[in-house]
Amino acid sequence: MKADYTKLLSDAKTVLEKNWRGKYTVPSPTLYPHQWSWDSAFHSIGYTHYALNKAKSELDSILSGQWKNGLLPHIIFDPKVKGYFPGPDYWKTESHSPKGILTSGIVQPPVHAIAALKYYKHSHDEKTISRWFPRLKNFHRYLLVSRDPEHSGFATIYHPWESGFDDSPRWDEGLARIEPKNLPKYERKDLQHVKKTEERPTNEDYDRYIYLTEILKRYDYEDKSIYKVIPFKIKDVVFNTILYVANKALLKIAQITGKDKNEIIDWLGRQEDRFLRQFCPDPELGLFYDYDLIADKFVRKRTVAILMPIYTGLIEKPLIERTIQWLDDSHFSEEGLPPENSAIPSTDLDSPYFRHITYWRGPIWVNTNWMLFQGLCKYNFKEHAERLREAVLDLVGDSRFYEYFDPYDGSGHGSNNFSWTASLTIDLIYKCDMTEIR
Repeated sequence: MKADYTKLLSDAKTVLEKNWRGKYTVPSPTLYPHQWSWDSAFHSIGYTHYALNKAKSELDSILSGQWKNGLLPHIIFDPKVKGYFPGPDYWKTESHSPKGILTSGIVQPPVHAIAALKYYKHSHDEKTISRWFPRLKNFHRYLLVSRDPEHSGFATIYHPWESGFDDSPRWDEGLARIEPKNLPKYERKDLQHVKKTEERPTNEDYDRYIYLTEILKRYDYEDKSIYKVIPFKIKDVVFNTILYVANKALLKIAQITGKDKNEIIDWLGRQEDRFLRQFCPDPELGLFYDYDLIADKFVRKRTVAILMPIYTGLIEKPLIERTIQWLDDSHFSEEGLPPENSAIPSTDLDSPYFRHITYWRGPIWVNTNWMLFQGLCKYNFKEHAERLREAVLDLVGDSRFYEYFDPYDGSGHGSNNFSWTASLTIDLIYKCDMTEIR
């Protein structure tokens, strides 16, 4: 660890300490005051380096909200915290959530098995990962059965929130087809906690988000019925990139604990056989895209998503070398910017839909760069990997632990004291221990 990262490491731990709530860490004390699913997995990853009890508790807590059908909700609500929308009274999931636990009714990307394997690497606690294994496997089975009736090997998302990239330009066309009707009255609370309203999704976007959740509620979260009627169905390349890496992690957990691994091997086989066909219409360019099941076409938007499958490690290196070229391209790195601004933004800088401080429409996010760093390590692009790692750490060091950052001047936006920024900063300082998933 570099000496000049010592204070950054200490400050990151302080952010996590302030956001710790006894069993889990809130993403933010203001904007996100409950427990979020993939956030908790990211938080656990950071804790593995210095607080194994918290790393364990983080996953224990989020897994406790799992539904009987395997769905792992994207939020577990703290009943003592009021004023967040949409809250538990809105979702109406009582008949599905475990008794006494208030949850939402959608998922987020399945980082959890990756975090669980990371926890084992640092703790050698086979008993705990053995206990987690059936819950993790049930979640993956839900994604690869209930969310994949086509038997493609890839999960379908019903809602932009499930992607984690809520207002990404990738969803513009899919959302534009939706005409919200008969919406309940609601009040947005998120705009109260940011510097500028343009940092957050538009009201028009929010109407469509609520319209989609109303459909889920109308069909009581029953997937067979929802799959027939939901007007937003996407095979999300980032979600499924993470799902593949998570399946690899789950397979290792099965091998460590002596659990049956045949079903996982089948999932991985389908994903490996079909990944390029599902997401890469332009192998000569090395670009990857989501697939819109409603429009029956690829979503050809230039965002960080086109690069993310490097994280899988399954793509042949000659193709990935074409992908790597985009990391240095002017579309994702502005010539003349200082080195700390060479982290990869969420959207192509030259695109007409780029917005430099609007959520997933332009800013730099630490979690996507964390995944890109690991992908570069998997393919042994050491120089690229170290340059990206240092750019992210310098950015956070200069602007502190914001949710996301302006790619032009590095200023922080969204929520301050954001937990996964702190947690993944810790992991990047330790270079992510790049040995656990190969």
